[in-house]
Amino acid sequence: MPGPAPRWARRALAAVLLTSLWACDAPPEPRTAVAPPPPPTLPSPAGTPARSIDPDPGAAARIAADIGYLASPKLGGRGTGDEGARLAADFIAKRFGELRLKPFGGASGQIVQTYLQAFDARVGADVSPPSLRLLQGKNAVSAPPEAIVTADGSESGAATGAAVFVGHGITSAAAKWDDYAGGDVAGKIAVILDGVPKGQEALRDFGAVRYKLRTAREHKAIGAVIVTAGDLPKNPQDSSGMGIPAVVLSRAAAEKRLPAAKIGDQRTWEPAKASTPRPLPGATIEVTTHITTRSAQTWNVVGLLPAKAGSPRAGEYVVLGAHYDHLGHGGPNSRAVDSTEAHLGADDNASGTAMVLECARRLAALPEAPDRNIVFVAFGAEELGTIGSRYFIEHPPAPLAVGAIAGMINADMVGRLREDKLLVDGIGTSAGWEPLVKAASEGLGLKLTYGAEGFGASDHAPFTAARVPVSFLFTGVHEDYHKPSDTVDKVNAEGAARVATLASRLALAVSQRPERLAFVDVPADPHRSMRGGGFRASLGTIPDYAYQGKGVKITGARPDSPAARAGIQANDVIVKLGPHEITNVHDYVFALKELEPGREVVVEVDRGGTRVPLKVIPAPGK
Repeated sequence: MPGPAPRWARRALAAVLLTSLWACDAPPEPRTAVAPPPPPTLPSPAGTPARSIDPDPGAAARIAADIGYLASPKLGGRGTGDEGARLAADFIAKRFGELRLKPFGGASGQIVQTYLQAFDARVGADVSPPSLRLLQGKNAVSAPPEAIVTADGSESGAATGAAVFVGHGITSAAAKWDDYAGGDVAGKIAVILDGVPKGQEALRDFGAVRYKLRTAREHKAIGAVIVTAGDLPKNPQDSSGMGIPAVVLSRAAAEKRLPAAKIGDQRTWEPAKASTPRPLPGATIEVTTHITTRSAQTWNVVGLLPAKAGSPRAGEYVVLGAHYDHLGHGGPNSRAVDSTEAHLGADDNASGTAMVLECARRLAALPEAPDRNIVFVAFGAEELGTIGSRYFIEHPPAPLAVGAIAGMINADMVGRLREDKLLVDGIGTSAGWEPLVKAASEGLGLKLTYGAEGFGASDHAPFTAARVPVSFLFTGVHEDYHKPSDTVDKVNAEGAARVATLASRLALAVSQRPERLAFVDVPADPHRSMRGGGFRASLGTIPDYAYQGKGVKITGARPDSPAARAGIQANDVIVKLGPHEITNVHDYVFALKELEPGREVVVEVDRGGTRVPLKVIPAPGK
């Protein structure tokens, strides 16, 4: 499940777009502790009564064994593009083969002969060493390599211009602070201090480097130098830029090469009021950066349990899925800041993957095939923004059509059942879900809580956007979420086995239902979608995380949300929000933070090559 990032801008981005939607207190001790075993050998499926799925005493051990392998150090956290993710995909495909599921990974128009549905995902950035040169007449002095690094949010490119010092580079009307007021940085290089002024509490959210680059760009600077008082940061991991090339320079190097900025004076770092832009006499700066997107091939793993021959519903499908990827060795979504340990992801989401494998075993063992096809999917690249599930929706396996999906059941983090509490979200997407879930839970000792929305930070959301009824199973966030400490010894395998029985029954019930579940649009809950982000206002847009063009492409708008009422449509690309040009999702987050509930704002979208202005009245966030 996607999560927050260590830097402020990424924290905000993750909170508004990628985080889970629920929080809970620190979990109690799990009821079942399991050490990582080797990959299990699957026993032959045993027959069960037709259309009956009872609790299986052996399920907990099988689930524990599968989680033990998927979350083992050998797989290194299953980061997209890493060897561990490939091993996980191969393991799942092998299991599907043992269960005699039909390979179902081919895209529409292809002959289906594989379990693996391949696609590419953006996994990071390749960054070449940057350069900074101070030009003085015919002389040029370069910053030493150990004193400079490419800034997070820098574009690839070169820029040369007169240097202008702009303090901390903050413009905030609400805080009555503008480091650019009274100056002109158009066509010049902005020299900016890292962080925020000490003691200025109102500015605490304005320290992100990406924000500073966005602000410099909006004041028409052509490049930037960020001066840091601490250690130089690592190379950026995100290739999306904020519009100008930029570098981070050490304080010592800046003091030596830019003495007119008075960076050695502590009062420069702790101003009582906004700085006045100050040209640095004789200082012409040239910055050069080079960043390219790093992509990797990854896979959805897809197996089909075909419908009963002659069934009148054999042209319809039920999807049961979970993502198998995790964070690898950390990165921007880790909650263990700067950790490079393997994030093993036992609960997130080896638990959901193991549950899907157990459901496949149980359903494939039934003596009579279901009336509708059941598709089992282990999604890839969920942690990067539900990329695998969106790819599945946009490139469905032949001969499946999205309109033929009768329902989708998603499991994400089902390995920490505590006090028997299971959240089932998405039941508002069809009136038929709640009675089916209640019936499927009989005799399992589960205390069910329900959520109506079908949107959220997991793989059911793209199905909801495609108007497929969804049901999302979740045992809650915990203190180990997106940390290296999410390990197999903390998994409640017996609880996951009970959830697997519920999911198997639910999938079978949807497959046997005479009538398809009817999709219902669920009004958005803006308070829920804004958890932890510090956003006062909500629009209700659903971004397409895989989009790599300029702007923010919208998958759709939540029903009855401000965006929906304003007429924002699927495939619109937001290119301007209020006064701010939107080049990428980071720009969008910064612009969202400035919205006020109830105050109308104009959103410009690119719709098929035409810019369309739309008036939106933001709803209250949290």
